Amino acid sequence: MKKILFISFILLGTIAFAQIPNIYGDTFPDSSKTRIGIVGEYGLNASAFTSTFISKFYRGGYIDKGLKDQVLERTRNKNRIGADINYGVYAAFKLDSFLHKENFSVFVSLRDRQHFDASYSKDFYRVGFYGNHDYAGKTADLSGFSLNLLRYQQFQIGLFSNKLDSAARWGVALSILKGEQYASIYAKKAELFTSEDGQYIDFNTSLQVAQSDTAKKGVGAFNGIGASVDIFFEAPFKTKIGDSKLTVSVADIGLIQFNQQTLYLNQDSLFHYTGFEVNSIYDLQDSTFSGTSQDSIINKIAPFKKQKVNATLPSTLNITYSTDLSPKFTLSEGVRYVFNGNYNVLFYVRGNYLINKNISVNATIGYGGYGNMNYGLGVYANIVKGFMLYAGSNNIEGFIAPNKAAGQGAYISLIKNFN
Repeated sequence: MKKILFISFILLGTIAFAQIPNIYGDTFPDSSKTRIGIVGEYGLNASAFTSTFISKFYRGGYIDKGLKDQVLERTRNKNRIGADINYGVYAAFKLDSFLHKENFSVFVSLRDRQHFDASYSKDFYRVGFYGNHDYAGKTADLSGFSLNLLRYQQFQIGLFSNKLDSAARWGVALSILKGEQYASIYAKKAELFTSEDGQYIDFNTSLQVAQSDTAKKGVGAFNGIGASVDIFFEAPFKTKIGDSKLTVSVADIGLIQFNQQTLYLNQDSLFHYTGFEVNSIYDLQDSTFSGTSQDSIINKIAPFKKQKVNATLPSTLNITYSTDLSPKFTLSEGVRYVFNGNYNVLFYVRGNYLINKNISVNATIGYGGYGNMNYGLGVYANIVKGFMLYAGSNNIEGFIAPNKAAGQGAYISLIKNFN
């Protein structure tokens, strides 16, 4: 189980900003009538785990006591880990008019979305990686453990306005969602007591658990259906310092209802486990372990039932204030928050430098999110014949200092404009 969770940490890649800016990251040229693009992004970050620790666990490398102790020193009373993968294709088309008004575009996109997040206590880490030996005669407090795993496919259609009251831009989109996979655990109370002589353990819990149909897996699995809304608004204005703009976006406001085959548990329980009594190794029989399989133990602690379950999406709020300090340099300050995602508020500052009319580079520094310090680099290039490229990473610290940080990620978007 421990390894399955960590594989999820790795495979489910924290960068995904609102989706409408992915499509309209720049001004849609007046000469262009159609825009198509592909986008792919992944990110992983954690407040305590490091890239070295995660990599060794995933690859099956030996995690020695020194490495475990190094992570333990970084572990606090509340810790976070999160990851996202988001990739797909989209197309945008300029309309001659919409409700007798010009400068409107309609867009559609198709994406595969994956999200993972978890919050856990220091005792949870110690028991998971050191065992419960140090808790003899004591109680390990695992309360507050929270885990969310969600994968779904998204069909989106929306409307975007290029100009409104002095060139302001806004957009709104509605998505239909196909639920593929869902898992959720919330332990409001989870206390593990180990007797001083090690003869028994008591596990006192108040749990809410849900898991989508385990018999249907893969992209083709249709285990739920839902809907979501995205909203985007950008208002330019002039200041004494320079031209500025305020951008506000909210993405993924919605939910998915998973079907009747979803396993669900909502229970308070006390599980008392005394192990096996073996008087002699010669008397050891297979029957000694009968009825004590992993499934039977789980059923004693958590007897599931099947029912429909609503999964609320992790919704992202992003607010950015940008100012052109010179014709070549733009400074942006922003705040980002993910609702329903065990996320800390992320504060960031980004500088964008225009090398020439076709190439610009940017650098980002921030604090919060699933990690602590966040560092990013990116590039924009207007290549040839209407092709535009966005590429970079919002988290490079895990690549540069793998023994001290976990943050890593990458994004790429290739856009083609047609006249």
